Amino acid sequence: MYFGCPRRVYYTARGHELLLDITSSRIERMLEKELALAYPELMKGASLNADSLNLALKATLERAARDLPLLYPRELKAANQSLLEEGKALAEARLSEIGTNLLQSLEEYGKKNFLAALTPIKSEPFLASERLNLKGFPSKLVCFEEKLLPSIIKTGNCPRNGVWAQDRFHATALILLLEAEYEQNIEEAFVEYASHGLLRKVKIRALDRREVLKVCRRVEKIKSGFMPEKKEGPLCKHCSFSKQCKQKPSSLLSKFF
Repeated sequence: MYFGCPRRVYYTARGHELLLDITSSRIERMLEKELALAYPELMKGASLNADSLNLALKATLERAARDLPLLYPRELKAANQSLLEEGKALAEARLSEIGTNLLQSLEEYGKKNFLAALTPIKSEPFLASERLNLKGFPSKLVCFEEKLLPSIIKTGNCPRNGVWAQDRFHATALILLLEAEYEQNIEEAFVEYASHGLLRKVKIRALDRREVLKVCRRVEKIKSGFMPEKKEGPLCKHCSFSKQCKQKPSSLLSKFF
């Protein structure tokens, strides 16, 4: 929320609700996340090939589409059947690419390591640290090469190499929480790009940790009453805070938030 617009942090901290429009693209992303959660089971097949995997992906998507209104009743309350079908069609168009990339990753990592990287030992565990004044939910915790690592599922576009800066930031924050919870040093995390069927391992540096701590302090200041500078961008057009967002910040320092 901070990276999208710091003012969203300000308003949600004061009890205003951030309402997101339900679109076919958002439904597509929901379905792709559900699909990603099924990857471990899909990849356990003894004789995987492109045709069998694509059939399995399609069957899993069909099931996810039926389950979606039960999983997200609040978010999908205003979604009609036509919108749900449009989202499903968008997700279905990605299945061939997802299957191809999953098989390539299977070859790259080896079946044992790939399954270890995909298979949760805990799903969406709640992590919190009073010292960091931080809490979060990794998509899953996995045991990879005898190390406990956080993994996050991301939908949408994927970079050509590595992970997006915001995804690196998210992974770093979860590593800090995991270290506080389990009192062990963790240097890596996984990011699953569900819309592409790609698994990326990211190594976390001191620079990443420093950035998380810096932003945490900025967020604390905003939540305590500091009004950040307004960001003009594509989010503004559909933002549910547009009416309140005419207030001007109190100082020049706000421009750096």
